[in-house]
Formats: sequence, C-alpha cells, structure tokens
Amino acid sequence: MIEPGIDPSSATTAAEFVELLRRVRISSELSYRQIAQRARAHGVALPISTLATALNRDTMPRPEVVTAMLLACGCSREELARWLTVRRRIVLGPLSTADRPEPDRAEPNPPSPDEVKPDEAESRETLATPVAMDLQNRWRRLRARVPLWAILAVAIAVSAGGALWSADRTHHAATSPPVGSPPATGSPSPIIAAESIRVRPMTGAGCLSERSGTTGYLFIEPCEQAFPALSTEPADGGAFRIRTDHPEFGPGCMGVDPVATDDRPSDGYCPDVKHQLFTLIAAGGGMLVRNVELGQCLVVRPEAGSRAVIFADCSGDDPAQLFVIDRV
Repeated sequence: MIEPGIDPSSATTAAEFVELLRRVRISSELSYRQIAQRARAHGVALPISTLATALNRDTMPRPEVVTAMLLACGCSREELARWLTVRRRIVLGPLSTADRPEPDRAEPNPPSPDEVKPDEAESRETLATPVAMDLQNRWRRLRARVPLWAILAVAIAVSAGGALWSADRTHHAATSPPVGSPPATGSPSPIIAAESIRVRPMTGAGCLSERSGTTGYLFIEPCEQAFPALSTEPADGGAFRIRTDHPEFGPGCMGVDPVATDDRPSDGYCPDVKHQLFTLIAAGGGMLVRNVELGQCLVVRPEAGSRAVIFADCSGDDPAQLFVIDRV
C-alpha cells in the first residue's frame, strides 16, 4: 500500500514524477534488493542497477520500470493504472527539451507480466526474464571475481604474507589470527593485498554481518552465522574496498545506500553503492574503520534490541568504534 499523501496526479514534469517514485521507495522501507525480489514474485525482473539509475535521474523512467517498482512496493492494479496514466500524460504533453524522454507506447492499463518486453537495446539494463536475470547475475559474479584473484596473485608474488594491519593480538581466535600488526596510534594503516577477512568489535562477541530479511544494513551477529563473506580490494592512496559475496545475491560492495535518508553502511551491488573506500587507523589497541568519502568511522550502537553498525565521527576514545580485522 502506497502512502496516501503521495499523489501521482500532482506531478507535471518528469522530474516531479521521479521525485514521487523516490518517496514511494523510501516510504516502503524496502531496499533495492527487496524491491527486485518482490518484482520477481510479480513475474518481472527488475535489475537493481536499472532501479538505482531511474531513481537517481530526473528523466522519465520507462513504463516497465515504473510498473515493476510500484507493484513491488505494494501498489494495487488500480493505483498503478493512475500512475501510468499520469506518466503517459507527462510524456505526451508539451515538455521542455530537458524533460522530454524518448517516445514510447505506454498505456494507462498496467501490462501483464507476459506483456513486459523491454526494447532490445535496453534489455541488459532494464527488465529481463528470470532466466536472463540469472545469466546476468552469473556474469556479474564472474566479472567481480576476476579482479580479486588477479590482485591476490600480484600481491602474493610481491610480498608473501603481506596483508592487512590488524588490531589487538590478544583478542583473536586461534584459528583466525589477525593480519599483521598495527602501526603507531592514529596513523593510517594501508591495505596492501587482497584478503578474505572478518571484522569483529572489541566491545563484545560477534562479527560484522547482515541480517536475514533486512535491507542490506549491517549488524553484529554471532560469527558462525555472519554473512556475506568479506574480502578487501586495494585502491589508490592506501584505501581499500570491502567486497562482499552474498549467499543469495552474489558479489557486491560495502558502502552507502544511494537513496537512503541517512548515510548508513550497507551491502549492495557495486554499481549501486556509493562511498565504497575505507582506511584503517590504529587506536586504543584496535582499528578504526574509516570511510574515506564521509570522513566517518564504523561504530556499534544499540538499536531495537540489536547491535547495529552505523557511521559516526571518528574517535579513538570510543570503544564501540574499535574493531579487530581477522584473516580467514
């Protein structure tokens, strides 16, 4: 059910129409990933990258994208018909050059799943059949893994045993020792190789993890249940990306949801996630995990009975910001 205050008839331009779609997405409290799942349940596949692109532009999305997103967000068929009617009116009306999209044949009645057929030129980035979506995801996995193995091979050849700087050696498990040793307090600690890792807070048990049924946001969960698998990918200037390998959605990156109302760390497909670069800073016997673009650090905070991981101003005096990085 769409929030009653969101009225598509109030839109007179493509930009206003897209802004209303953004409000629908936010009010639904669904992530891109969940919208894609629900769209598939309605018989259409909506790639996350397509949805993110549509909501981050002010040009009119194609009717197939509008249909899939609104159905996934709980829109009824009657409500959907209103949205598509408004879209058609804006597209066919006297628009400025900046607002005018490529003409299409949208109709006021929502198409059935069998009628959803994107143009051949856009089939890779708009809607696809579930079979095509599966092939596309397999290609993403292959493409995402090649750079990691290439970087790992180079790193091993250059410096066997080189890895992450780690935090307090006394807190690591015997089967999963921290990587390296920390530099002087307050100095950046560069990632010099691709490594499979896990991230543990120094303030209690558990590991950095998503939670089943959530929006890709991060929490502290029991290490044996933690997912997705994490690894590092070196970047310029001593920074690194935290690559993820989700058991259901495949390769991704840790960063920030591009249309979230706040800058909260989350996992998603790499093209859809912003603010992906991190550095480590030794402090208080552990490591601050600092986001380069935001200039803030990961911190563990209580949230509705859970231990949520969010961003906060970096402080080595805050024990909740100190982490141990283990090689796995």
